[in-house]
Amino acid sequence: MELTSGSLTALLCAIALGLWAGTVWAWPRLAGRSVRNVLSRVGLLAAGQLGVVLALLVAVNAHFVFYSGWDDLLGANGGAAAIKHRLGQGGPQPPSLAVVGHEPTANPAKDGQTDHIQILGQGTGLTSEAYVVLPAQYFQPQFAARRFPVVVMLTGYPGNPRGLVRAMHFPALVRIGEASGKVQPAIYVLMTPTLVSQRDTECTDVPGGPQVESFFAADLPQAISSGYRTATSRNGWAIMGDSTGGYCATKIAMRHYDRYSAAVNLSGYFDALQDITTGDLYGGSKTVRQENDLLWRAQNLPQPPINLLVTSCRTGEVTYPQAAKFLSLVRQPLQADSLILDSGGHNFRTFKRMVPPALEWLSSHLHAE
Repeated sequence: MELTSGSLTALLCAIALGLWAGTVWAWPRLAGRSVRNVLSRVGLLAAGQLGVVLALLVAVNAHFVFYSGWDDLLGANGGAAAIKHRLGQGGPQPPSLAVVGHEPTANPAKDGQTDHIQILGQGTGLTSEAYVVLPAQYFQPQFAARRFPVVVMLTGYPGNPRGLVRAMHFPALVRIGEASGKVQPAIYVLMTPTLVSQRDTECTDVPGGPQVESFFAADLPQAISSGYRTATSRNGWAIMGDSTGGYCATKIAMRHYDRYSAAVNLSGYFDALQDITTGDLYGGSKTVRQENDLLWRAQNLPQPPINLLVTSCRTGEVTYPQAAKFLSLVRQPLQADSLILDSGGHNFRTFKRMVPPALEWLSSHLHAE
């Protein structure tokens, strides 16, 4: 039974109710003051509490997909990915990318396709899984020579790309946009920014440590381009994300505008975070930390020639003041638009409201070849 399945949540809820019903039934029979009766009553209460807590934790995880499966929860899915060759339209794939599965679809030329892939960064040695959402046009003969725009979509920390598929329903939002004619056919790469043993690296090239920024700036585009018909110009590449992913997307686009021409920040932040989940990301250097602080960059460095969409909520989103301050600092050649909701929480429900207009915005800023 899958960790995120509704059946597991329903089973645990039923067990919790059964434990409390059993407690109510057994309580009068254990009313004595003997040690045995007292311990039995304590055990009943503890079992009931445990049942409720487990059901609640599983229900919350099923909604937010902090852990996508039992192997993810138990840490059994670590280590380097096993890279396999795939015979496809372009011949054998290089070892930087392997397609390990597909989401079921009846007719890719009609409905598109979602590939499950593994990536090995040739420059950094970092590995990651991802989901690649391909449009129906990718499989249609009249588009056989088309190179499609690419949008990298990053979830938050400690998210899993399966959350973008199963909780946010990102591929479905893409299909709806494409069907409306407001979103052009593109390739979407769904990922997590968490590449190193659940450590929140903030997509940083850590001094003496993992080079996560370089993975997204160089390794990832190289790997995706090796396996798919992607745009070759920066005008065909964009990066977006929610929460930590929003910060990462903005930082990577600002620092690597030779690769990404557009970015979307979905309720992300703009300062250089450092806390118990990150450890020391900057080697104790004030200069390195400032270079990763987007507010500091906007105030003190030349701004890059990219298009940026900043989204947030006036009420219910703690990062709104940072978003407003960043927008006030924007100057040429950076071009920034904003999408500010009146209210909304920091969760997938709010992000799903932001994604459709963000996809339309991206569609107007990206170019196929």
